[in-house]
Amino acid sequence: MKGVNHLKVFGIIVLIFMTLITVGYTMHQEMKNSVPERVIKDGMTVVQTGYTGIVEGFKRFVTNINDLFHTYEENKLLKQKMYNYEALEVYTHQLEEQVASLEELQSTGISLTSYETINATTVMRNVDQWHDFIFINKGSKQGIKENMAVLSKEGFLIGKVISTNDLSAKVKLIKNQDFGSKVSAIIDGKEGSIGTVEGYDYTTDELVMTQVSKEVAVEEGDAVITSGLGGVYPRSLLIGYVHRIEVSKDGLTQTLYLKGEKNYDNMDYVIVVAREAVTSNNE
Repeated sequence: MKGVNHLKVFGIIVLIFMTLITVGYTMHQEMKNSVPERVIKDGMTVVQTGYTGIVEGFKRFVTNINDLFHTYEENKLLKQKMYNYEALEVYTHQLEEQVASLEELQSTGISLTSYETINATTVMRNVDQWHDFIFINKGSKQGIKENMAVLSKEGFLIGKVISTNDLSAKVKLIKNQDFGSKVSAIIDGKEGSIGTVEGYDYTTDELVMTQVSKEVAVEEGDAVITSGLGGVYPRSLLIGYVHRIEVSKDGLTQTLYLKGEKNYDNMDYVIVVAREAVTSNNE
């Protein structure tokens, strides 16, 4: 057995020793520099984290502002659409009412085919003379003349023309307390029932028909129409329906109280009835 090579052993021991010294020195250097490095690294991390947070927060803020702006615009658009819808609904309702009025007007006109009629629209009505006058959009150029009868779109006699211009006319309503004329009338279907409509009772909203013979069997609900004898109003124009009856003090005649046109507050369309006047003391 050969002897141990002391030189090699010594070299290995030195190598191990140097390795241990190097490792220890390195670990010592790392331990020595770890605190400052950690402070710097931690500081940079905090700064970077803060910066990132600020940037992200600003981005979120801008995004929220943008979303809020778009929400406002969308709400504004929705409100505008809602307003347009409501306005369209009101406009549609008005059109429906106008169509219904025109249909009523046409329906009434069919029953007046034996007369020359002119359809007109009410264009003005003074509040302080609401039950006295209306102004219509047809005048002398459309054939309107004074004393022509005027009907509501439902077919009730409501007045007569008292003056005309080229493109308009003034109508005096039958409810005017100063109507200034008498309407010769009869009860539809009853012989000898001639009388005169010559007044209006504001307290009861009734037209007043006088001089009806007591011999006539009048009943509530009877239709009262123009007699055609007065010279202004054609025969068979509806004036109203008997609402109540009173016998005069002398016991010879009856006074009838009539309910006429109900929609005096909404006479948007009217019918003017043309007829050549016949000279007479009564209408």
